Amino acid sequence: MKESWQAQDRGQALVIVAFSMVVLLGIGALVVDLGLSWMLRRHEQNAADPAAIAAARYIEDGDSPATRAKMQTAACFYVKENGFFQGDDDTCSAARGAGNLKVNWPPIGPSAGQFAGRPEMVQVIVTAQHPSFFGAIFGKQTATVATAAVAARETESANSNSLVALDPTTCAAGKTHGNGQITIEPVENPDTPGIPYSGGYVHVNSACNSGAFNDACGSGSGGYHRTGNGQLDAPHLYVHGTCQTSGGPLTTPVTEGAPQIGDPLASLRGPRQADYPPGYCPKLQGNTISYVASSPTGSGCSWNKKDTTVTLTPGVYYGGWDFTGQNVSVRLQPGIYIIAGGGVSIKGNAEVNSTPVVVGGDPDPQDPARVLIFSTDNTTDPACASSTAARCIQGGIDMTGQASLKVWALDSGPFKGLLIWQDGYGRNPSATIKLTGQGAMDVAGTIYAPKALVTMEGSGTSTARLAVQIISWQWDVGGGASLYMPYDPSELYHITQRGLVH
Repeated sequence: MKESWQAQDRGQALVIVAFSMVVLLGIGALVVDLGLSWMLRRHEQNAADPAAIAAARYIEDGDSPATRAKMQTAACFYVKENGFFQGDDDTCSAARGAGNLKVNWPPIGPSAGQFAGRPEMVQVIVTAQHPSFFGAIFGKQTATVATAAVAARETESANSNSLVALDPTTCAAGKTHGNGQITIEPVENPDTPGIPYSGGYVHVNSACNSGAFNDACGSGSGGYHRTGNGQLDAPHLYVHGTCQTSGGPLTTPVTEGAPQIGDPLASLRGPRQADYPPGYCPKLQGNTISYVASSPTGSGCSWNKKDTTVTLTPGVYYGGWDFTGQNVSVRLQPGIYIIAGGGVSIKGNAEVNSTPVVVGGDPDPQDPARVLIFSTDNTTDPACASSTAARCIQGGIDMTGQASLKVWALDSGPFKGLLIWQDGYGRNPSATIKLTGQGAMDVAGTIYAPKALVTMEGSGTSTARLAVQIISWQWDVGGGASLYMPYDPSELYHITQRGLVH
């Protein structure tokens, strides 16, 4: 009986050893083949990086078959210099036809990351196979490896879109409403007299769709939705989903099923509160207006005394702004305004104007001072780190007074061209931005709210001038007044990028 038990033990051990050998062989296949894949990816990256940089040299030649041919030839040269597609012609036509070399302008797909859809960038993807060694035992004869690189070359584009809705799913992520005409047109480029800039496009990332992708707005749901009788007149509308209209046909050229684009300002970080002095809040002492430094533990600036003018200086305003009242005028001196918690509320008959620049001893109303309003959390008061109080957490920006709204973006410094910024890294990044002018409305610069809805409405009877670019999660633009939106890159935020970016 004992010998029988021992024979059974030996049989069980043989099975265990055999199974373990299979497992070890599988692990060996995984380690060796993954190592080979990593080496090939490194080799491909060494080819894709210079190929993308070389292709990007031709971006500024303009979109044409000749430009794209130059990009392909340049990319092919460097890919072949690194050992790929040696027997192919000078444009690597065979490799491109097989999908092993792709030159995408603008970049597309997951490997493009935040640079997808950016016309000032080009993407090169190199794909190759290597034989599997141990993997072949399990029926996998080859392994395919693809590697991408993105390079940029741009000097003046602040992102060629005037309106960008980043939300990838919600219906009507981009919306125009009301009965007023919305006109978006590029202004003349001073470097090429008589020729306008290339831009002023409208782009909606939402995949919401109904019906066929026929480049014509229908009555079903869509990523872009127009309501009312007002017309959108822009150089082009690009929608990842479909286009919906409830007020007759759209005259703007439409491309449905367009590629989604990344957030062009995703890497941007806001000014630090520690680097700026406190702002000063108005206080009424008797019949005199005095100003008191904003405190990190304070509840913000508030003012509702009618028939008064208050002047704010740049700095950090802890707890935000709350201005209302009859005939209240809020004047902003040039500079950066950090709203640390609380947000901005300017309502009623209050108006917002930047203090004019003095020209020849007299203020010139056509050349206002330049400002940036940055809404974020209060990171200075330690008590705010664990508090959900309104004074601690970023709030919305609501400028919906009955009077005029006149603010222009910074014209110098690292944030040149930025006008209003809802911090996408704060604790309440979805807090909305609302801008409405019942009177004169003159706004210029980039409005950036990567996680929030931006609503802009002209409600007066005259045409409102909005030389703005809106890059936000969602936007809703329109109203009763006609809105004129000139696309002028010199007034917008701009990151000059050249060379390899991804």
